[in-house]
Amino acid sequence: MSKHDLGGLALSLLLFVLTRPGFAQQTIGLDECLAAAQKSAPSLTTTKLSLDNAAGQLVYSIGNNGLTLGASGGYSFEGNLPGAAGNLSSVLSSASSSSAVAGSNVKAALALSGPATSVGVSAVQGIPTSGTQSTALSLTGSQTVYDGYPGGRSKAAVSEAQYAFAIAQVTYDAALKSLSYQIKNDYYTLLGDQKSLVAREATVSQADEELKQMQGYLAAGRATTLDVLQVQVALTQAQLDLRTAQNTEKVDREKLSLAIGWALDRDYTVADVAAPQTPELNPDKALETAFKNRAELRTFELDISNASVDLALQKSQFSPTVSVAGSLGMAQAWSPGTLEEGIFTAGMSIALPPIYDGKQQESLVREKDDTLESVRVQEAQERQSIEIDVRNTLFSIQDASDRLDLAKQSLQEAQGVYDMQRAKFKAGSASALDVMTAFSSLSSAQVGLETAKSTYNLAILNLDNVEGL
Repeated sequence: MSKHDLGGLALSLLLFVLTRPGFAQQTIGLDECLAAAQKSAPSLTTTKLSLDNAAGQLVYSIGNNGLTLGASGGYSFEGNLPGAAGNLSSVLSSASSSSAVAGSNVKAALALSGPATSVGVSAVQGIPTSGTQSTALSLTGSQTVYDGYPGGRSKAAVSEAQYAFAIAQVTYDAALKSLSYQIKNDYYTLLGDQKSLVAREATVSQADEELKQMQGYLAAGRATTLDVLQVQVALTQAQLDLRTAQNTEKVDREKLSLAIGWALDRDYTVADVAAPQTPELNPDKALETAFKNRAELRTFELDISNASVDLALQKSQFSPTVSVAGSLGMAQAWSPGTLEEGIFTAGMSIALPPIYDGKQQESLVREKDDTLESVRVQEAQERQSIEIDVRNTLFSIQDASDRLDLAKQSLQEAQGVYDMQRAKFKAGSASALDVMTAFSSLSSAQVGLETAKSTYNLAILNLDNVEGL
């Protein structure tokens, strides 16, 4: 062969490699897919927004049911009408009054308030146009000491917001795990598609080679046109199977892209990864792990706690509300230093629940109690459902493992039969149909092995999913 021929052959091979499908595709690893999904997956974005909303509601509830400090101030000027006499004693008779002297008046107040607590301080400084300056001070306070709920009903409102936030946090954590499982599942599925596609391509190549050989046998008078037709049918079947495998790979790549948040037309291949580590198939340990980690059970626990608070809060409406209150007021004229006015009050009040309300409260309590019991029943059902999932998944792993071993044996058998039939055909003791039948079985066994591997890997991944890992 001349140098020119060698150069032409090298150029042809280079063009074949550069133009074959998938040459320019980017290869992406599993870790890269997982990292990208946490940043752009649509399913995770919506869950994150719900978590942020629950956090905001918690902050609002704490603030709304806590203490608030406020302040106010002001200035005014009052004058006596002609013929009217001012009376400083009457002006200062109530320290909490907004009454003022004839002249300049400066007012200031501080108020600390909450759902069960109220404390206020106010002061009025009077600077009359004539006579003595005066100061009035007032201190008031009230406290609800019992409203039927331990710690106060405001505490219950905060507790409910805290449970809502905790549930949102569990939901977000579960969404992270679910996303990780989905990405791994789609990744291993696509990886299996790629390997099956390679097997299909090899089948087409082998069928094409068989056709060329059979055409040679036909030319040599060792085969019939029917033999050639049978090989052509096998090649066509292999090409159709290859086309189906290519479409399956494309669709599964789009599913992985959708889960990650990538454009559906992004072209890439996934890198080969080691198969998931085979777990210990111990039902008791698997159930213990699932009961400990499954987000659904944690959510039910929080729902039960929240429903218990809601029930106790509703029952508190039947209880009396006990409050204490007091005030202290003083007024001082700035000459000759005597206390003009001084007064204090102290007392307690009890607000009783309605004597008769047409059983409204009783109905509401029963409703809250039913809600709590319903959540408990749902939790028990979820535990049973998880137990079924775990046991079924363990069976699936064992079954997939056995089928993988069988697929390996089937491939060895199919390869042996195919080699034997080819040898017999060359010796004239087997027909082309025998060879093609063996070839078809070998092709199916090759693809079946890759499918069995993928099924086994996905079964192991599913165990992590049902265990909440």
